[in-house]
Amino acid sequence: MGETTHVVGSEIHQTDAVLFVVSAYTLSKGALKRLQAATAASTHLPTRLIRLEETGPSLIAALDELREDGYRNIRVQPFGTPFPESLLAWIPGVLADWQTRGQNADTTLTVGPDPSRDALAITQQAVSLLSDTMPPKPVSGIKPSLGKSGWNLPPDFEFHLLVCTGPRCAIHGAASFVHLLKEELAAAGISDRCLTTRTGCIYPCNKGPVLALYPQGHWYRLPDLIATRRFVREVLVEGASAEDLRFHTARAARAEIHTPQKEIVT
Repeated sequence: MGETTHVVGSEIHQTDAVLFVVSAYTLSKGALKRLQAATAASTHLPTRLIRLEETGPSLIAALDELREDGYRNIRVQPFGTPFPESLLAWIPGVLADWQTRGQNADTTLTVGPDPSRDALAITQQAVSLLSDTMPPKPVSGIKPSLGKSGWNLPPDFEFHLLVCTGPRCAIHGAASFVHLLKEELAAAGISDRCLTTRTGCIYPCNKGPVLALYPQGHWYRLPDLIATRRFVREVLVEGASAEDLRFHTARAARAEIHTPQKEIVT
């Protein structure tokens, strides 16, 4: 498989499985399947490809699955360009943390290099895109448009739910959380009152899954179905606060709470 830039473990062993990781907030199922096929064809070794964002499995879950399948020398290979440099710096520490869990210390992990440092591969991709195998398509005859008519006006809603689906939150279950939340909103009959927006990293990553509620300015950690259901019922439907689930309030909201109301003189 070649040399790696990081080794997570005390020794270097022969790789017996490769876990490709992609960072892409928007990726269709078709595109994901094409990437999976391409990576599977790149080596004779068993491979898996996951997204660090959106639906699972998460990085931690994928490692658990590979270990359960009997692999003990796993190469984690960032894939796609550009691959976020912050994630390249973050991944080795996450892998080292995984090794401290349960019996995982018997598994050696290595981290492959930054894809953007392979100048030859990037050049080859550019050459391929400009070749005659995939000719460009003219735009003549296409109706001019900047999008749907609804893109001109904001939706009418009472609550704006900002759900972090960044890769760091994803290892704590945020990827499946956004779908769970929408199911609970629908079950409570308040989907039309809520604008649910998936975001990149909004901090603090280790409290994931993180949800920020506006205009209230409250931030919640909702780790499971019970907490999510309580949040929907108590906070959104009943107007309560669910203090045990809330861990932060935005500065402007705090200032508004503590600012004394001026006395009105009549």
